[in-house]
Amino acid sequence: MPFPGNGQAQFRTESWWGLMTSGQIGERWSLWLDSHYVPEIFLIVRSGITYHTPSDKLNFTAGYAHLGLTTPFSEGKLMRPERRPWGQIIFRVPGATRYGVSFRFRYDARFRNQFDNETLLDGFDLNHRFRFNSAIRYNVGRVESLQSNFSVSMVNETLLTSGPAFVDIPFEHRIFFLAGMQRGTATLSPGYHLRFQSTASGQVRVLQGFVLWINLNYRFKDFKRHFLREFPADKI
Repeated sequence: MPFPGNGQAQFRTESWWGLMTSGQIGERWSLWLDSHYVPEIFLIVRSGITYHTPSDKLNFTAGYAHLGLTTPFSEGKLMRPERRPWGQIIFRVPGATRYGVSFRFRYDARFRNQFDNETLLDGFDLNHRFRFNSAIRYNVGRVESLQSNFSVSMVNETLLTSGPAFVDIPFEHRIFFLAGMQRGTATLSPGYHLRFQSTASGQVRVLQGFVLWINLNYRFKDFKRHFLREFPADKI
């Protein structure tokens, strides 16, 4: 669906849905599997494996993702495939348990299916994307009647994309405001997000709307738990 708007600025309301999982497969290793869906924009299924360092301040993840994207002629259908090897590092700042601050760098190698005016082609274009993320989390506390822990988070992320292929959106900034309700190994995170995009043609796009993410953490065996916990904001 095209962006409604006037002049150079375009505005759109969207919703963002996510299901994220992390399964501990060793004392310092975990398996990553998540999916995110923004209707008429993208659907991503992403896998990876994470190593948690002995300091419990850093983790490293490498993996592969597959996406469905739209085209100008697909009428909102996610028919354009993207193949995406990726890797990231997260540093979680040590400090009081009430607050949590983290910084993340992620690299995406984006191989997107080429297309012409009417159809998809056989080849793929490559773009390099660099993502810089910071998150602050405040632990509100536990409500015993609900057997749940509550938190609020704010996440900022800047995305920079370069060639060698043509880049349609070289700059994007994302802001997420999330509430969290954790019960057992599951965290429910409703919230609100804003996305600001600068396009190659000089347009500015503002996208905003509701967020609902579900995060599940589990263990395949009764391994000793690593202390560097993973949160929904890690998996955007």
